[in-house]
Amino acid sequence: MVAARANEDSRSVEERIKRVYELPPMPELGRRILKLQSDPNASAHELADIIQLDPSLAAQVVRYANSSCCGYTDRATNIQEVISQVLGYDMVMHLAIGLAAGRSFCIPKNGPLGLKKFWEQAILSAVLVQRLGAAIPASLRPAPAQAYLGGLLHDFGVLLLGHLFPPEFHLLNKMAQANPKQSVAELECRLLGMGEAREMLAMGHAHIGAWLMEVWYMPTPLRIALLEHHNSEYQGECDVLVHLIQLSDFLLQHGEESSGKCEFPKFSLHRLQLSPEQAQQVFAQVTQARAELAALAQQLMGNCAT
Repeated sequence: MVAARANEDSRSVEERIKRVYELPPMPELGRRILKLQSDPNASAHELADIIQLDPSLAAQVVRYANSSCCGYTDRATNIQEVISQVLGYDMVMHLAIGLAAGRSFCIPKNGPLGLKKFWEQAILSAVLVQRLGAAIPASLRPAPAQAYLGGLLHDFGVLLLGHLFPPEFHLLNKMAQANPKQSVAELECRLLGMGEAREMLAMGHAHIGAWLMEVWYMPTPLRIALLEHHNSEYQGECDVLVHLIQLSDFLLQHGEESSGKCEFPKFSLHRLQLSPEQAQQVFAQVTQARAELAALAQQLMGNCAT
């Protein structure tokens, strides 16, 4: 009864915000790729043709495919080659959706929650979630492309908050700078806003992000992952993806401290059938490419950043 009432209240807030504010639309290119995703007869050539309509997006995908984390020894020169020889159809589709979606927001570049840091963390998280997914038993593994997109987009609620409510986002950004060891979920509970901003903050960025995924008609596993990625004991649909993101967040937040001083999320490790040592090993491998991934992230920032 309480949960049903809370859900009803959240829907009421969402409807009011949609009436008063203009939600950022999914870019046209992203919508076309999502439509292609739902077509069982779609081909790699069709995907390549859509992505090539945006030369800058195509260049970003090719650049990512040529990074060392993809392990391709030659050098890809076009989208068709990336699809057929490097990343595969599903991975290119999910990567292009994520990159296109990221262009929807107008928020500051600087600060721990600004676009610069956001994309650095998002790319690192995407690779880490994907690699952690590859380390768990085969019977549990989500599709690699799904794991990547979940890691890439799981904090999109923060971007929506910044896009709709710049003053509150400015304060949240300053709080994150002063409290680097605290998560956004912890900080937003302490931040006071006015009107709809206050109600959005009360919902939390996880709920906000999941709502945006729903508005954009994104796949159900992605909506669930965004909604539940701070629910440490989540059990239900897509729980493996949820706990991969939680484990990735823990490793990225605590870094080297996770080797002894900080306690790993036990429920996530149990669900994923991973040991702390295995998780730490994957983290160490991914962070070897941190500088390269950070450089890639700088080329992924939205054009409307301020």
